[in-house]
Amino acid sequence: MYLMHKDFYASGFLYHPRSQQILLQQSTDPSDQQKWTLFEGKRLLDESSEIAFKRIALEVLNIRLSLSSVHPVYEYFHSQKGRNQSITYGEVKTQKKFTVSKGRLFGWFTFRQIARLGLSEQTKQDLTVGQRVIDSALRKSLGQRTIG
Repeated sequence: MYLMHKDFYASGFLYHPRSQQILLQQSTDPSDQQKWTLFEGKRLLDESSEIAFKRIALEVLNIRLSLSSVHPVYEYFHSQKGRNQSITYGEVKTQKKFTVSKGRLFGWFTFRQIARLGLSEQTKQDLTVGQRVIDSALRKSLGQRTIG
């Protein structure tokens, strides 16, 4: 989906299917709220959410994702930030360990562990919807009934 909106951001997370863990980031700056967050960046003109997230993963994590491994979750208007937001996730085959970089700490978590993390309400919502999309895709791949 291509949108030409000046304030459109792409956000997302990496997902490792074998361990069923996702990668999030946290600022190491003590003045920040030190909540775990998704990876995000501004979408460029004529850039789809998937292509934007692929670029963000390369810039932040130095990971090259294939476009076929990046999946949309949903899009919404983020009223607190006053901008449109798209959520995606990128599937990875290997669970790479990341060191602190550019003031960011990285961590792999199961969806069960996420419930105990410091997250904003919006990030919790984004991850809940992301988990449902992942679960639905898994059921579909197994030939089971899905709602999507």
